Amino acid sequence: MTFRILIMAKAPVPGTVKTRLMLPPKDAANLQSALIADTAEKARTLAPTTVAGAPPDHLDLIRPLLPDDVALIAQVAGDLGDRMLAGARTLFAASSTPVLILGTDAPTLPARAITEAASALESRDVAIIPSIDGGYVLLGLRRPVGVVFHRVDWSTGVVFRQTLRRADEAGLAVYEGDPWYDVDEPDDLVRLGGDLGGHPERAPRTADFLKRL
Repeated sequence: MTFRILIMAKAPVPGTVKTRLMLPPKDAANLQSALIADTAEKARTLAPTTVAGAPPDHLDLIRPLLPDDVALIAQVAGDLGDRMLAGARTLFAASSTPVLILGTDAPTLPARAITEAASALESRDVAIIPSIDGGYVLLGLRRPVGVVFHRVDWSTGVVFRQTLRRADEAGLAVYEGDPWYDVDEPDDLVRLGGDLGGHPERAPRTADFLKRL
């Protein structure tokens, strides 16, 4: 299955990223840098990859973290749904190939889970992998259907449920993968450290950062 990956990424500006982890701002920014780099590196081994960065005036902090073959575009203004839809539409304007949207908060999401979601888009309209906190860590689109981004309470525990409801209301066929965790709270960081302690190859830059933290 041919597909493309769109990564939504916030620039590693101290004081603006990973604030719920209760880390010193500089450490939180360095963690964000590692998460971006690891996510982009894994993605590019699976499919052509584009990073949508925010804010637009700090893309210079993201570009050095990316391999040369990973494209970088700016996120538009608006809520998360607006920004994801705009990024997806940019990619669909260039090709009709399905698009998988990832964040940078699930660096240990297995490559197999990503490719299974992509394969599901051969027969489904939408592919989604929920996060254990009620959101999702991956959203795949066979075509740019905006309905799944509308009337969603972003950054809450009902995002996954509301997204499924929007898809159902529109009559879209949905593939639902197994839940995975993302890194938003201090307990998530502990879990990530445990996972990477035994398998640093899953996210080597993040693993190295956590060793030094």
